[in-house]
Amino acid sequence: MDSITTDTVPARERLAFWSDLIARQVNPMRFEVAGDHGFRGCVQTRVIAGLAISAVSGAGIQALHGRSEIARTNRHFHVACVHLGGDAQITHRDEAVGLLRGDVFLTDSRRQFTLGLERPWRHLVVALPTHWLDGRLSQPRLAADAVLRSQPLARLWARLLVDGYAMADALSPSAAALFAQHSIDLLGQAIEEGRSQWPTPSEASRAAVFLRACRLITLAFGDPALTPDHIAKGLGVSTRTLERIFAGQGETIMRRIYDERIRRAARLLADARAAHRSVTDIAFACGFNDASHFGRVFAARMQMTPSRWRRQQ
Repeated sequence: MDSITTDTVPARERLAFWSDLIARQVNPMRFEVAGDHGFRGCVQTRVIAGLAISAVSGAGIQALHGRSEIARTNRHFHVACVHLGGDAQITHRDEAVGLLRGDVFLTDSRRQFTLGLERPWRHLVVALPTHWLDGRLSQPRLAADAVLRSQPLARLWARLLVDGYAMADALSPSAAALFAQHSIDLLGQAIEEGRSQWPTPSEASRAAVFLRACRLITLAFGDPALTPDHIAKGLGVSTRTLERIFAGQGETIMRRIYDERIRRAARLLADARAAHRSVTDIAFACGFNDASHFGRVFAARMQMTPSRWRRQQ
């Protein structure tokens, strides 16, 4: 775990040191000393499958991201934060929001904002290249000014990030990759659910709905109750709209569900660590509730029975 603190730097050099650190790790910011607590800052970073999560704390500053900072930004990021404690305030478009413990808030390096950090505060921070999150949103601008409070999915994402940070060193490479992927998916869904209504789908938003539906299928494939109606409700669109979006991609919803289930079942059948599990057990674990139906669908997709697939692997 990398740990960097201004305590090791002479007082007169701390502001410049902190500005350079944030500019290199995220994007350019302008910092001003504020309040009467004395400026200090500390960053402790852990990386999980390429996803850098930082515990950031400090006091005595105000952070500004204005037009000049946007112009100096070479790589654009969304920065998603969990407010862990202390006093902090974020201002977008002249609207100031005092942050409460557990709030999830986002900034966008393409937009102006100000962070009031005069009193001691603690955040858990993850910087995401904008294309990682924009492709999961029907309207990418939604992420720029988002402050998610008292929303179940946002609280779930915050808990996931806190636990992932604490357990980073114990995760296997495959578990770390799943954590990184699912945490981004979950954040995108939390932002979508935080808006008031679903806009009329444009070509871009249709593509985003399709992507989010596919990711929902990837997460929930093992649920035998997963249906087009269930997915559409989870995304806030009508089933008919979702069917049209899939048709535009040359797909059907159920075919996508079955493809995911068969792919997962094939992986388990080929895994020596799952050799003790019966074909029926694996079928049920992958969302099928009828072994005969599983056998027919598997054979149609893989050109052989599940048992033969297992022997050949």
